[in-house]
Amino acid sequence: MTIMRKIKVVNLTRTVPVSVTGTACALRCKHCNAHYLQHMIPVTNLNVPPFTKSVLVSGGSTPDGRVPVLEHMEEIKNLRERGYKLNFHVGLVDDMEAKEISKVADAISFDFVGDEEVIRFVYNLNKKVSDYVRTFEYLRKYTKKVYPHITVGLNCGKVSHEFKSIDILSKYSLEKVVFIVFIPTPGTPFENCPTPSLKDVKSVFTYARKKFMCDLNLGCMYPKGKDRDKIAMAAIESGFNVITQPSKKVVDFLEKEGYSIEYSDECCVL
Repeated sequence: MTIMRKIKVVNLTRTVPVSVTGTACALRCKHCNAHYLQHMIPVTNLNVPPFTKSVLVSGGSTPDGRVPVLEHMEEIKNLRERGYKLNFHVGLVDDMEAKEISKVADAISFDFVGDEEVIRFVYNLNKKVSDYVRTFEYLRKYTKKVYPHITVGLNCGKVSHEFKSIDILSKYSLEKVVFIVFIPTPGTPFENCPTPSLKDVKSVFTYARKKFMCDLNLGCMYPKGKDRDKIAMAAIESGFNVITQPSKKVVDFLEKEGYSIEYSDECCVL
């Protein structure tokens, strides 16, 4: 008897991003430089489109690596009262912040970095890997719906922290881990860096599948153009459970190969 393989395909149309800092960010990380805040809805002007089902609560960072969501918790609670599911994209937090966020979060996304040189160089942040582990454990203390994100090629397109991050996180009993892939972004210090090689992407994905017993997601942030389908196919070949924003060509491949496809229109962690 043939076992039908299952996979979730996410077409991200009904989750909108909200920034608690508008377009401001104190860190100006080298891969982002506040670029991705430009297209978010400011929390002070919550004109959420009518098709919305869920909200990504995000924003820029303070100099110590926090995303100051608690300072805007009243507006955020208002979103919850209006019936939206909430996925919090947080930075470093303490125990009290983790507790308060967990009270209203349907999911918490946390960018994990397992190398101190990368933290300093890319994030312009004087923190240690232990600070990231501490935040992760504070969040997990209050909810299991904490989903670490690992960026392949975060350090100017080079593999640097990824295997260390996987090793650290594989010691926990997790529901899912999200992988995204570095995008050279105009207007950032890394705009001329290469996208990670497909060989490197495959090696990280394959290693992750060996180390994690949980669901693995390919998130929405990965390069467009000729590399996009190759990255999505690498995730599929590595046994990932969720593919976000794939092309029609990739979906046609899944159908042809007999996958049982579940479709979603919200953030891949929801």
